[in-house]
Amino acid sequence: MFLKVLRRTRHIVFMTAILAGATVQADNNITLEPMVVEGVAPPGNGLMNLQNAARSRSVVSRAAIEQKNTLNNAYQAMDLLPGVNTYSYDATGLFGGGLRMRGFNSDQIGVSIDGAPINDAGNYAVYPSELVDLENLEEISVTQGSSETDAPMVGATGGSIGFVTSGPSDHSRFRVQQSYGAYNAYKTFLRADTGYLGDNRFKAFISVSKAEAEKWKGYGGADREHLDFKGVLNLAPGSSITGGLLFNEMLNNNLRTLTLAEIQTLGRDIDFGGQAPQHLAGINGSAQVEKIPSDLYYNLNLNPYRNYLATLKGRFQLLPNLHLDVDPYYNYGYGTGGNQLRTLAESNAVNKLGGGIRDINHDGDTRDTVMIYSGAVTETERPGVTARLHSQVANHRLMAGYWFEYAHHRRTQPAVPFDAAGNSADPWLDNTSAFLLRQDGTPYQGRDFLTLNTSQSFFAQDDIGFLNDKLILSLGLRYTQIQRDFTNYASEGGGAYYNIKQTYARPLPSVGVRYQFTDTQQVFVNRAENFKAPPDSVFYGLINGGSFNNQGKLTGYRLNTVNVGEELATNWDLGYRYTGKDVSFSGTLFYIDYRNRIASAFDPINNISTNYNVGDSTTQGVELESAWRFLPNWSVYGSFTYTDSRIGQNLQTAANTVEATAGKAFPDVPSYMAGAALQYRDGPWSGNLSAKYTGARYSTLVNDESINGYTLVSFDAGYRLPSTGWFRDPTVRLNVYNLLDQNYLNLNAGSGSGFTNRALGVGGSAPFYYVGAPRSFSVMLSTDF
Repeated sequence: MFLKVLRRTRHIVFMTAILAGATVQADNNITLEPMVVEGVAPPGNGLMNLQNAARSRSVVSRAAIEQKNTLNNAYQAMDLLPGVNTYSYDATGLFGGGLRMRGFNSDQIGVSIDGAPINDAGNYAVYPSELVDLENLEEISVTQGSSETDAPMVGATGGSIGFVTSGPSDHSRFRVQQSYGAYNAYKTFLRADTGYLGDNRFKAFISVSKAEAEKWKGYGGADREHLDFKGVLNLAPGSSITGGLLFNEMLNNNLRTLTLAEIQTLGRDIDFGGQAPQHLAGINGSAQVEKIPSDLYYNLNLNPYRNYLATLKGRFQLLPNLHLDVDPYYNYGYGTGGNQLRTLAESNAVNKLGGGIRDINHDGDTRDTVMIYSGAVTETERPGVTARLHSQVANHRLMAGYWFEYAHHRRTQPAVPFDAAGNSADPWLDNTSAFLLRQDGTPYQGRDFLTLNTSQSFFAQDDIGFLNDKLILSLGLRYTQIQRDFTNYASEGGGAYYNIKQTYARPLPSVGVRYQFTDTQQVFVNRAENFKAPPDSVFYGLINGGSFNNQGKLTGYRLNTVNVGEELATNWDLGYRYTGKDVSFSGTLFYIDYRNRIASAFDPINNISTNYNVGDSTTQGVELESAWRFLPNWSVYGSFTYTDSRIGQNLQTAANTVEATAGKAFPDVPSYMAGAALQYRDGPWSGNLSAKYTGARYSTLVNDESINGYTLVSFDAGYRLPSTGWFRDPTVRLNVYNLLDQNYLNLNAGSGSGFTNRALGVGGSAPFYYVGAPRSFSVMLSTDF
C-alpha cells in the first residue's frame, strides 16, 4: 500500500525536496537532545519545530502565530500544516469555521486547551471562535492520525490538537493593541503582566479583548468579548502550580449557506432577509396561519454562546526521579444557534402534552399558527481531573495515570415571541419568564434531554532507550470508558419520559519506534488504536408510535433499541525526519483502517432511518513538510498532502434499497493539498506571503456532485518601531486575506454523519455550501508600557 501511495506522489515528493530542502525537527518530550544551533532560530519561523516523537506531529509556535491577523481564530493559525484542511466562514474568523484532518472531521479529533478537553460533551463538536485569543496562544500541537496516551478524550478517531496558552512574562508590562479591518472589523486587546513577585515566587497576566465585525454579505455581524488569565506559583525546585481562566461570550448572526443552484440563480452574495417578518392581526374566533418567509430573517438567525474554562496544573517533585502531575479543570458552556425563526400552533385540548400551547398572539383563541423564536439550547458543566506519575528507571521513562470527568449535558428548546421590528423577547433563551407556555403552565420545549456522562481512562507508557537513546521504543496503553445516562423528558419533540444507560469502553494500545541514525536524521514507525464513543444523539427520538390520552400522557408507544457501537480506527505512520541548520524536512506515509463508521442509514432492526454503524473504510496517503533558510533573512516553508479515502460498503437507505457508495471517495476530502510560505525576518521587519491550495472534492456519498479546488493567498507584514518615552516596542502590522480575491466554496457538513447521500435522482438532496469571503485588509497597532 505504501509503495502504491509513493508511486502516485513521487514526482511531487521530488519537487518538494528540491524546492524546500530536506529535514524536520524533534519533539523534546522523549529523551533525545535535539540539535540546536546557538543563536539561530530553526528554519520556517515557527511553522516547523523540532519533533522527536515516534508518531506524526506538526507544531506551530509563537513566532508564526504572532504574524497572523489578531482577529483570526485558532484554526486559521494552522492552515498550512500537512494533513490539515481548515476554513473560516469569513476573513476574521469571528463567525467560526471548520476543520478536517486526514479526512476526519473536527468532531472526530480530540481538541484541548492546556490539557483540558473542549470537544462538546454530547456530539464532540468544536467551535474555534470560542477558543483562546491568538495574542495569548503560545503553541499549537497537531498529532495527525493518533492521540497521546494520556489524552483526556473519548471521541478521537482521527488524531488530536492541543492549544497551549502563553505563560506570564518574567517582567511587568502593560500591552495595548488595536486592530481595524474591512467590514468595520475591530479588536481592542489589553494585557497586564505582573512580572515576577516575591523573590521569583509568583507571576501572572490577565487580558481582555473586545472584537466586532459586520458580515461580509447581508445584514448583521459578530460581537465577541474575551478574557484570559494565567498565574504561576513556584513552590520549590521542580514544583509549581499554574492556574488559568478563559471566559468567552459572543453574539453572532449566521451566514447563509447556499446550494449550487441557488448560487447560480441568486448569486454568491445572497443572504438572509433584511425585512422583519410581520405577524398577522389576531382575530378572535378565526384561525390565522403565519408563514415563514423563504429568505428567513437575519436577526432571528443567531449564535449566542458563552463559555468558561478554568484549569489548574500542579507539578510536584516527590523524589529525584519521581514527579506527580495533577491537572483539575472545570468547563462550562451555554448557548443556542442555527435558524430560530419557526412556527408554533396554539391549541387547547386534553389529549395534547400539557393541554396544548396557550394563546401566543393574545387574540383570545387558541386556533392560530404563529411565528416564534425558538432555538436548540445546550448547557454543559464538566469538571474533570488528570493525574500522572513520571519516573526514570534505568533506560525506561515511565508514565502512568488516570483521567476522570463528569459532564452534566442539558439540551432544551424553549420558545419566545418576537415583535414587529424582528427583535425576540430573549435572544439567549435563558429568561424563563419570557417562555411561551402550555395550558398547564409548563414551558413549551421542542426537545428536552439530559445526558450525564461519566468518562475515565487508565493509561501507562514506557519509552525505552537503547544505544544511548538513539533508538526509542514507545509502548503505550490506554483503557478508556464512558457511561452515558440519557433521560428524555416529555416534550413536543418526544412525548414520553424514558431513560437509557449505555457504557462504551476500549483498550487502546500503541507502539512506536524512533531511530536516530545520524545527528540530523531519524526514522519512525507508529501504530495506534483510536476510538470514538457514539454521540448522545443516538438516544434521541426513540419513541415509535403512540397517542396522547385524555390526561395528556403518551400511551401505546414502544422504544426503539439503540444498537450503535463505537467508531474504531487503527492508524499506521511511517516517517523520516531531517533536521539541519538551514533545512528541515519531514515525510510521513500513513494508512488508516476505519471501522464501524457512524452515519445516517436505515436500521433494519428498528425499521427506521437513524444514526447507525454503516461499515468500514480505508484512508491512505502521504504528508510532507519542509523549511529552507536560503538566505540569512529569507526562508521558505512548504507542505504537501495526498489523501485517498474510500468508503467500504454500500449504504442501506430503506428495507430494500441501498446507495452505491462502496469504493466511492469520502466527501469533503481533497486528494491534494499544498501550502507554501515565503518569509522575511530582519530586525524590526517581518513579512510573509503564503498560499494554500485545497483540491477538488466530492460533496455527496455517491460522488454525484463536487466542487472545484482553490488557492488562497495571504500577505502579512510588520514593523517594530524604536522604543521611545512611555512606549516600548511599538509595532504595526498589515494583514491581507485572499489577496487575489479567489472565488471558492466549502461544504457545510458539520460532521462525518451529516453528509448528503446524493444530490441527483430519486431521494436526492442538494448539499449546502459556505461561500468564501472576498479580499479584505486589516491593520494592527500595538505597544507595551
